[in-house]
Amino acid sequence: MWHVYGHEWAIEQLRSNIRSQQVAHAYLFAGPQGLGKSLLALRMAQALLCERQTGDPCLQCRSCRRIDHGSHPDVRIAGMETQAAAAKAEDAARQKELKIATIREWQRDLALRPYEAPRRVLILHDADRLSEEAANAMLKTLEEPPDYATLLLVAHSNELLPTIVSRCRVLRLRPLPREQVASALRDQGASKDQAEILAAWSNGRIGWAINLFNDPSAQTARRECLDALIALSSAPITSGLQWAEERAKEYRAGDQATVLMWLELWQSWWRDVMYVAAGCDEAITNIDRRPELAALAGRVTPATAFAFLQQIMTVSRQLLENVNPQLALEHLVLHIPRSG
Repeated sequence: MWHVYGHEWAIEQLRSNIRSQQVAHAYLFAGPQGLGKSLLALRMAQALLCERQTGDPCLQCRSCRRIDHGSHPDVRIAGMETQAAAAKAEDAARQKELKIATIREWQRDLALRPYEAPRRVLILHDADRLSEEAANAMLKTLEEPPDYATLLLVAHSNELLPTIVSRCRVLRLRPLPREQVASALRDQGASKDQAEILAAWSNGRIGWAINLFNDPSAQTARRECLDALIALSSAPITSGLQWAEERAKEYRAGDQATVLMWLELWQSWWRDVMYVAAGCDEAITNIDRRPELAALAGRVTPATAFAFLQQIMTVSRQLLENVNPQLALEHLVLHIPRSG
């Protein structure tokens, strides 16, 4: 069995392709980060090379275990993480895209015939972060793939060349229902209340939820970050400007992911405020903050919450477009709806 929570339709399609010997030369696993795409790609590699050849990965044979441990000679995995690992420490944190050198190395591996398995499987994480040069090189590989290779691309956004997408069999994974995520967390050992809270926070991202469950310090950090963001609504303007300056320093130092995480969390908060103000609180994410949400929603209109939510989303997009981070974040905090 695949041991993947949810995405049954995708698993059935992949299983059917293997059993009918209609495996495509390239697959694209697409969808928001944290849905389980990387795990599904790994399971596909195991199913393709499993010694039992049933269409499912047994996860017990030598081949399945070696793929799990990253030591199978016919499975190559690349992405931002492997690229950063090969770079100098001061350069690794500043890398924003997959470079052509990473793809060239991947292609050299692809040129080798299988060593012991019937085929070679190459997994490329963060395919949506290919540089223009790297994307064009990848396109050439997809146009003329060797018949013994299967390429598995994993992308967290839609920032991929349409020509690349058109040459892959695409599986667009969707967020799971909240109850299904909670059930999976209970299977992992979470209490009922903890499972409900983490499932709500996850917005259907099962991998994200399980990772957070296994990292109590990350749960604490999320709560502390949200405390800080909530406090900005009633804090002096100087506190907001100081927060903006700190985040801008993080962004310039190469920690863009952390800054974008702050903004994603802030979006979830103001989306909840909007829902509660509009009387639609059944869809809120931060279900452990109902009293605070009700208090703030009583002081702002749904339109006000929606307008600020849009501003947060705009700044998130602007940061990815390389605007001045401090100016963008300062402009944002100057427009926080005030609650005291």
